[in-house]
Amino acid sequence: MSKKFSLLACLASFAVAFIACSNEKVAGTVTDTGNTVTAETQVTGVVLRVDGTPASDAMVRMARMAVYDSVLHLPEQIEVLTDSAGVYAFDSALSDTFQLAVIDTSAVEVFFLPRTTLQAKAYDSIKLAKAAVVSSVLYFEEVEDSAVSVGGHFMTCLSGTPFCEDVFAADSFYMLVPAGNWNMEIFPGDSMMVARMQSLGFDDSLIYRSLSLERIYEGDTVSPGPIVWSTTAKADTLIKESEKETKNVARISGTVLCKGDKPCADVEVMTIRDIYGFEFVEGDSLEFLAQTKTDSSGRWWLPVPDSLPSDSFRFEFRRVQDGEKTLVGVSSYLTKKDIEGLKDTLDIGKSSLAKASSLLSGVKLVVDREDTTQSNNCMVNSVVVGIKGTSHFVRDMTCYMMVMDGLPAGEQQVVLYSGDPKVMAKLRQSATPTQFYVTFTPVSLPEGNTLEQQWMTYTPPNQNIFK
Repeated sequence: MSKKFSLLACLASFAVAFIACSNEKVAGTVTDTGNTVTAETQVTGVVLRVDGTPASDAMVRMARMAVYDSVLHLPEQIEVLTDSAGVYAFDSALSDTFQLAVIDTSAVEVFFLPRTTLQAKAYDSIKLAKAAVVSSVLYFEEVEDSAVSVGGHFMTCLSGTPFCEDVFAADSFYMLVPAGNWNMEIFPGDSMMVARMQSLGFDDSLIYRSLSLERIYEGDTVSPGPIVWSTTAKADTLIKESEKETKNVARISGTVLCKGDKPCADVEVMTIRDIYGFEFVEGDSLEFLAQTKTDSSGRWWLPVPDSLPSDSFRFEFRRVQDGEKTLVGVSSYLTKKDIEGLKDTLDIGKSSLAKASSLLSGVKLVVDREDTTQSNNCMVNSVVVGIKGTSHFVRDMTCYMMVMDGLPAGEQQVVLYSGDPKVMAKLRQSATPTQFYVTFTPVSLPEGNTLEQQWMTYTPPNQNIFK
């Protein structure tokens, strides 16, 4: 691309903090579609979710009817939250004719009344519908004119509706919208800069950039991006260029969810290529090495692994706050066959996080599997203990208790094998099946708690294993 685009991402939040837009907020004027209503006239009603329960803490927006001339001029909007019974109330209406929009981020449901009047009372009882989700990334190009600097604040709106979002740098766009055929308007959030551009002769169509979302349905998630705001390029320019650039790029993607199936942002992601920890040849423990983080919609992308020590692999996730691992998780396993010949993006779906678990256990030596007599000669027997398919592996001596923390909860497998790297290298180079020198112990790790596992037994490999 001939011009360098600066990265800008849209504000990610289900709980949208709306900044009311007025005539001073954006350029142009708003024409009232009716007479001003007295302050004593209330607009009130009740909002119910799809399942019939009251929609508490849902955001209800009232807006004047949008006015079009050459472009959309953003109408005045006000908003309130519903109470625990789903009831909302505006002290007065903005005009005789207005719009209502409801956004329930908890239930991921919305409602849109494009036109109503005080007399119609179509807002007394509102039934929500499943929302569609629009998520993307927004870039912007600085204007060449030195007198103009649009900065890092933009707005995105569904044309002619109160569904608007403030857009700031270094985040992703995540927006709940009703089903339908929509255009998205993207424009600078600084009304003074908009006025400045107009005074310099910039046409409104270059300030208010439009992107067609086409038809979207209830429950859909669409990602029309990356999007660009530019006075010299169309909003979908980067989409078309990105399609060309990524046509033959193999990637793996997924979505991470926190409690309540809500998108989990800023989660660290690591590819677990070596599910048995065989490449752990130095030191006393492995480390989690974050390769990327999820965006505000919980999405992540990583390249396909170049090589795999075994036939399968998966991904490990952790969310760190104040230096502490608060939530952890793992994806399902993938195989070499899943990525063989892959030329685009493989979406592995959703993975959920939970509070971390701990394991308290120890290993005792059994010299002969047929003879369970245990040896006290512990100091010369090194073992590796780990959770299969994770970054959690430690090297220790037999006959000592050990604690492993920060583990993913649920059904896992503890693996156990020789802690001598030379012995393991010889075994792996041979045709010896893995189960002959690796012990597998299934465990169920309690969420947010410690599993006190009984002693595990270990038998060192002998020469006969090669036969």
